[in-house]
Amino acid sequence: MRPGAESNKPFNMVERCEPTLIKFAEGEWVRGVLVSIERIDVDKKPVARYTVRDLDTGEYSSFLGTHQINAKIRRSDIGHAVEVRYEGTDPSIVRNGNAMRRFKVLISDRPVTPEESAAAMDELEMEMQITDDDIGF
Repeated sequence: MRPGAESNKPFNMVERCEPTLIKFAEGEWVRGVLVSIERIDVDKKPVARYTVRDLDTGEYSSFLGTHQINAKIRRSDIGHAVEVRYEGTDPSIVRNGNAMRRFKVLISDRPVTPEESAAAMDELEMEMQITDDDIGF
């Protein structure tokens, strides 16, 4: 299709952005449904990247695995609600001059159902609807 050419398709196209990369500062956390685990290269080293979808906002975030995170999150957790909290460093465990980063990882006891996921998105859409009362003129 040429640039500027119109389509007869009955839907709107929406730009899809890359998930926000969370780098975890002390006390920071991420929560949502685990949607993927993939291997990427960072500085020519393989690293696990976890992607979650926030049930409240629908936004996607990702974070890189550490030894501790990789030991706690499994492929079988995809579809479950997860919460990862950065709790600081452990100065008693040092490798290559860096203290070990400590994380608390919580996983739901069952996957999030499509109905629960859709209900959260419906709730979000209802909150985001603009009515005439929202327009100030």
